[in-house]
Amino acid sequence: MKRADEFPSRPLRFPLRAGFLASVAVLAAAPAMAGGSLTLLVWEGYADESFVKPFEDKTGCTVDAVYVGSNDEIVSKVMSGGGAADLISPSNDTTMRLVNAGAVSPVDTSKVPSMADFMPQFQTPAWLEKDGQVYGVPYGWGVVRIIADPKAVPAGTDSLSFLWDPKYKGQISVWDDIETVYMASRFLGFKNTYSLTDDQLEQVKAKLIEMKPNIRKYWFTTGEMGTLMAGGEVIGGNSWESTLVELRKAGHEALDIDPKEGRGGWSDSWMIVKGAEENACIYPWLDWVSSPEAQALAHNVTGFGYPNVKMAGMLDPEAKQTYEALGMANPDTLKNIDWWQPVERRAKYLEIWNQVKAASE
Repeated sequence: MKRADEFPSRPLRFPLRAGFLASVAVLAAAPAMAGGSLTLLVWEGYADESFVKPFEDKTGCTVDAVYVGSNDEIVSKVMSGGGAADLISPSNDTTMRLVNAGAVSPVDTSKVPSMADFMPQFQTPAWLEKDGQVYGVPYGWGVVRIIADPKAVPAGTDSLSFLWDPKYKGQISVWDDIETVYMASRFLGFKNTYSLTDDQLEQVKAKLIEMKPNIRKYWFTTGEMGTLMAGGEVIGGNSWESTLVELRKAGHEALDIDPKEGRGGWSDSWMIVKGAEENACIYPWLDWVSSPEAQALAHNVTGFGYPNVKMAGMLDPEAKQTYEALGMANPDTLKNIDWWQPVERRAKYLEIWNQVKAASE
């Protein structure tokens, strides 16, 4: 799955502050190491110099990052063996594929004390737990937002139903992605979003075709959606946090609707590749990137949410205000999230989505 807009289309960059010095101070409290090396197979932004350098300086461990563009690439490289990496950062619709294949090792969470400060939903999430063991450390996360122009939709809107309202003909834009299939499934009340039957998929298709008169454009990058909203060409749809942030920074009002039907969510995690568990640099790295200091530095780079509840306090005032306005520091934001899961019949879902796009109104 990597998000279809990918890292370059996420323009959030928040200024660093004294948090960098604080991060060095935290590492200084840890025992020095004799050195070593770590190879990371990660999304871009997950091995930025702002938080890698203080780690390297204190521990003597060198960090080598290999960036990937999809979860399939992570799986392929790990499953092919050959010591492709020590640590990887797959998303929550991919983690159990690696666990079930025996490609990753359990994490000794007692060696990652910073996890004690994680939001409850990230303590032992279902996508990392099997047979009483935890197979990863949650990291960056996000929510697929439902956004709308407050001048166009009624106050207190709490449902996805406005996306189908005929009065918004030609004024809606939704993501050109399988997530929009998931969204329609939630609206129809299906609880098995990621394992829909053929009959359910046909109902989803019919519902999405019913929406087509309202569609101005199926967007592919968050930049497209932001431009459509800013120009008044559409009044709402689904998008990412970055769209909300950029619209509000530019002076445009935009509602962040929490629909009763739920929203999609993703979470990346650090996982230990089988055979690398004895690497002495692994646990110092896992605890460092789980600390509020390191996660604040990471947020400055990516704009993503991070699980440590103390992280927001390490951001500069503007970034903290933005982060809290999105509910990213509030565990309640995650109570109505339909976390992405593996879809065994992904090809069928994509077939349905393509049929929707090809259908006439």
